[in-house]
Parts: sequence; structure tokens; C-alpha cells
Amino acid sequence: MISRLTFRNINNIKIYNRFIKSTSLLNNSQTVNNYIPTGLNQQYSFNNNHNINNNNNNNNNNNKSFCTITKNKLLNVTKEMSVTSRKLTEKQKGDIEKFDNENLLGKGILRGAPDIFNGITVENTQQYPKDPIEFSKYLENSIKFWSDNNRRGVWLKIPQSHSNLISIAVEKGFEFHHCQLDYLLLTKWLPSPESNDPNKLPQYTSHFIGCGGVVINDKKEILLITEKQRPDKWKIPGGSLDSGEDICATAVREVFEETGVKTEFVSILGFRQLHNYAFNRGDIYYICALKPISEEINIDPHEIALCKWAPVEEFVLTQSTFPLQQAVSQLAHEYAFNGYKGFKASEVANSLKPGNSFVYHGSNLDFTDLKNKL
Repeated sequence: MISRLTFRNINNIKIYNRFIKSTSLLNNSQTVNNYIPTGLNQQYSFNNNHNINNNNNNNNNNNKSFCTITKNKLLNVTKEMSVTSRKLTEKQKGDIEKFDNENLLGKGILRGAPDIFNGITVENTQQYPKDPIEFSKYLENSIKFWSDNNRRGVWLKIPQSHSNLISIAVEKGFEFHHCQLDYLLLTKWLPSPESNDPNKLPQYTSHFIGCGGVVINDKKEILLITEKQRPDKWKIPGGSLDSGEDICATAVREVFEETGVKTEFVSILGFRQLHNYAFNRGDIYYICALKPISEEINIDPHEIALCKWAPVEEFVLTQSTFPLQQAVSQLAHEYAFNGYKGFKASEVANSLKPGNSFVYHGSNLDFTDLKNKL
């Protein structure tokens, strides 16, 4: 006996399987479709040998996918992330967006981009009418349309130029998510409380991220600074991540901006987690080992009071520092004299968007075969 299941894109089964809890869902097409973006269908079937078959005529041999199921649950879904399959995924996402938006023209419904979790993101703000009454009608029509099409979460971006529309969105049940200099993002969870599908939209940023650079030269000297606000406390240079920046890049950039010393990333020696930091958010501070490329000091006079190269042992013994920096000094000593290496950075291909991300680890693996070569 073969049970049929409709998926919009076989490449996304790996994402959807986290929501599918038992094989009872595999026999309920409507239930499963609640988790899947609307758009062009592809038909797949599960047979008793636990293989997945593409029932379309246009099988793509370059995109090898299979899943294994047992009596109670979908256990595993794997996919060969070839360049072809990634391009097809992006293309199909565009096809779905085009399919949805073409059907909305002239219907007074806001256009948006679907996501793999069956949400919708509305950020093309040029379509917004400035008149609050007209916008209210658009939003009411849109909410009904999205609900009828089993959308779940809605992300609504309102620019500063249309801030008079914010109260309308709130009246329609939208909640604040986060605010930037030029826009406010609001969200709405569409499933009713009776649906047993509670709000799963992620909250906004939960942590601040900072990096400090342990820069040690061939003389076993460490680069230290004091800040203008606390000129009596010696510490390693560092600062906060910029949006879209890697930890290893932040450490190198901050050291150069504060001291003028050029470096290259070596490893992460450790990190500190702090709760209830600014705005009641957490803070994670990464302690990064950096290799100096230059040693000439040229401080940023707006932030830095003093900067010097000092023996690592001197930093360990100094009392003119913070408790965290005392821990940093001991890690620096282990790194300089006792062979401690920390966690190096290896690139691994992203699964949900193009490009690579860094995995930081203390093993001898390099993950070269998992890196996106593009």
C-alpha cells in the first residue's frame, strides 16, 4: 500500500520533518499541507520499502533525495546539496512568490514573499497606501487571504515614512517585533488558539556579541589598552560585532580600529556569557587569539587612553584590571606558554542560503568537503 503526500519542494522536506511527529500525518494531506508554502505541487509517495518516489515525469537525477520512515515517525531526511539543487531551490522560491503575487494584483491584498515555514514577509513598502483607511482595508483583505491559504506567521515592515499606519496594524492584531532607525517590524500569528498551533515566531535578538583580541608577538608580549572612561584598568582591545560580521572578522577589525595594529585570526580561546545586560538582553564575549602582522601602535584617541605591548606574565600579575580580564590573562598565558590552541575556524556550506558559515572547533578536522566552492 502506498500513502501519498504532497510537497511543494522535495528539497525542503529536511526542514519540514521537524514539524511532522508521526505517520498519522502522512495519511492526512490537509494536515501536512498546513506546514507547506502554497505554490506549484510536486507529487511524492512513500512505499513500504521506506523509499521515496518522485511521481512527476521530470525527475532530476542531479538532485538526489530520500527519506526513511518507521512505524511511528519520520526519522531522517537527507539531500545532496549540489550547486544545481541550491539554484533550483532559489528558483522555485521565486516561482512561488511570483505565483502568489500575480494573483493578488488589483485585489487590494498586500504582496509578500513566502518562507519555508509557511509564513509571509511583507516588506515592499511602496505598495502601501498612505491613507490609513485604505491601508486598513488592504490589511483586512490580506489577513483573510493569508488565513484562507493556511499561512501561519506574518512579518509586516512599516517604514518611518508610513509611521501613521502603525496604529492601524496594531488594531488588526499585529505586535511589535523590533525597530530600526528607518522601520518598524510587526508580526501576527494567524492560526487560532483552538488550532493547537501556538505562536512559533522567534523573538528579536536575544544577545549582544562582543570580541576581544589576545594579540601576542614573538617576544611573548601582549597588546593591552585602557579606555578613556576607565584609564586605570588594563584590558585587551575589542568591541561589538557589526551586523552580518563573523566573530573572527570582528576581533581583527576592532583591534585595528583601536590600536592600529594589523592582525590575523588564529582561534577562539574561550567566551563569557552574561545575563541581563543592556535592555535586559544577554551578552556573549569571545576571547580571540590573533597573530600580529604589524606592531606599530596608532590608537583611536576618541576611545583609547593608553596602549602598550607588555609581557604576558605582567598582565597575569596586574591588579589593575577587571575579573574577566584576569581570566583572559590566564588564557593568554596558557596560549603563549603551555600549548593551548583554542577553537579554530572552519568554513561549512550553509543549508538555507548561499555561502558559508564558520564552525569553531578544537579538532584536527578541516571540513573542506563540506565547504561551498562557489
